[in-house]
Amino acid sequence: MTISRWTDELLDPMRGAGDPLADAAIAETYALGKQEQVRQALRGFGQSGDAVPADLPPQLQHYFEQTGVLPEWADPALMDRGHALLGRYQPQIVSTMLCASLPMCYGCGNGAQVLYHSQRLTSGVYRRLCETSQFLVDVLGTGGLGPAGRGLRSAQKIRLLHATMRYHISHLDDWDTAWGLPINQEDLTGSLMSFSAVVLKGLGRLGIDLPVEDRDAYFHIWRVIGHILGVEEQLNPVGFDDGAAFFDVTLRRQQRPSEAGTALTKSVLDFIREVLPGPALAGVGPTLIRHLVGDKAADIVNVPPADFTNIALQLQSGLNFGYAKAGDAVPLAARAASELGLVVYKDGLRLTNKGRRYEWQVPTGLTQSS
Repeated sequence: MTISRWTDELLDPMRGAGDPLADAAIAETYALGKQEQVRQALRGFGQSGDAVPADLPPQLQHYFEQTGVLPEWADPALMDRGHALLGRYQPQIVSTMLCASLPMCYGCGNGAQVLYHSQRLTSGVYRRLCETSQFLVDVLGTGGLGPAGRGLRSAQKIRLLHATMRYHISHLDDWDTAWGLPINQEDLTGSLMSFSAVVLKGLGRLGIDLPVEDRDAYFHIWRVIGHILGVEEQLNPVGFDDGAAFFDVTLRRQQRPSEAGTALTKSVLDFIREVLPGPALAGVGPTLIRHLVGDKAADIVNVPPADFTNIALQLQSGLNFGYAKAGDAVPLAARAASELGLVVYKDGLRLTNKGRRYEWQVPTGLTQSS
């Protein structure tokens, strides 16, 4: 049995480690009272080739200059191959993130506290999840991290969003320091693995058996994204097996029931019920979550029981999936995931926003309006 390098001795200090570069930029922005000015300046700053706005505070200007270059180890050929996967499996990737990545993160009792206290997913959940879907398209789409893409700037803005949440949440009276620093390095890396290693495992659960080369290419893109998001080099897993091992250790260290995790998962289930056509499909969310993460992880965040039989009967007529019986669970789950992912993307990113992009913005606070 291989001994994991992800030891408690390494990870315990990481629960108190933040992101000095981004934290300094946000602290200066608030000290100067320029948060609204900064938010307005960054709204039109979307493509990697766009010049950094000249009127930003000095630390923020420095931040964008320092983080606007991909790491030397980024492999263009691997990234191109990884980008191509979104075109082939976009609905399944989106659904797996929604029904596996998020519930697994919410099952980590300490890490879930940040999103719960920030109210960024428990309030205005539809917009927040659509923003996340837009981010995925930005960073995973072909050329997304290149000079003409939007992925690099989107990741830089999310890194600032994390710093803003740390700035506000760490000063809340009800923040328990036993949970660690908000969005600390361990939690940030765990979230990164939930969007890479967990998604790759989830695709397998849906019957998508990726070649090792495709798996490694997809994981490599997320390693590059992790670098942009401020994950420390020693914590950024180098490959799929390393990343899966990190997430397993995270679960050992943190997985437990919490009010925050249950509330966040309920928001996701409510979102799925809202976007799918008709109340008869209410079982899609619980069924997909339990299929992708297993009953143990689903029980921790109070996911209702799965109901493949009801879904099979409804999907055959309501969504024309063509499955007449519920026994073939993997094809049924794959079809359900495909439909859910398409609805989230098409309706969430296009129709509900009148054809415009959902843009990540650096918030001025932790309210819904941010």
